[in-house]
Amino acid sequence: MTNSCFVVMPIGTQIYNGVTVSENELRKRYDYIIKQAIQAADPTLEVIRADEELNPGSMSNDIFMKLMHSKYVIADITYPNPNVFYELGIRHAISPRTILIREQNAPSIPFDISHLRYIEYSLEAGGMEDLKTKLISRFGFYQRNPNKPDNQFLELCAFTNYVPTLFGQKADPQQEVMKNFLNFCCTQPTLLQQMLRPGLTSEDQERIIMQELAKHPEEMAKIILPLMRT
Repeated sequence: MTNSCFVVMPIGTQIYNGVTVSENELRKRYDYIIKQAIQAADPTLEVIRADEELNPGSMSNDIFMKLMHSKYVIADITYPNPNVFYELGIRHAISPRTILIREQNAPSIPFDISHLRYIEYSLEAGGMEDLKTKLISRFGFYQRNPNKPDNQFLELCAFTNYVPTLFGQKADPQQEVMKNFLNFCCTQPTLLQQMLRPGLTSEDQERIIMQELAKHPEEMAKIILPLMRT
């Protein structure tokens, strides 16, 4: 992990609800608000955006490397930009320490991430200072909790001891069980919320899981039968 902060945001001109935001406006937003706020919050961080890479021939690989190895990733979700959400999804699946920000007059947030905390920033005078203060608080939280899951996918992986299969490696049966269980939980959005309620014992959690699985015999077979074989 490098001591860097990778900023994920739209780079080209955006058009949403008939309003055009130019590439130059987005660049100024990055240079004078987002980047300055990050550097002021933690001067030790190297702050970089995708278009600042020096090797445009392999930009996708450079982006993936930044998503994999940056200490922090800050994703600006102000606009419904497909590249932003694609890169955010990759980061959420592989690492914590991901911070969502959005301009305070932005459109509504997509449903799939509407439950996640985000930081609002302003384009008005004082917006950079306000964002800096909020980032100092968030960086402090991650320093105190460096490996704490900060999104629902990582929480579920931690709860089920699921480790994503490495490409080219044969998955062991127990990992396949965890994969099937993870897939099942993703189709039952209230299940994880029930299991993570404060005060529940492990026996309570197991009971909730079995009650939900009993309603879905086919899914139950995918999870229970492999365990019986092993």
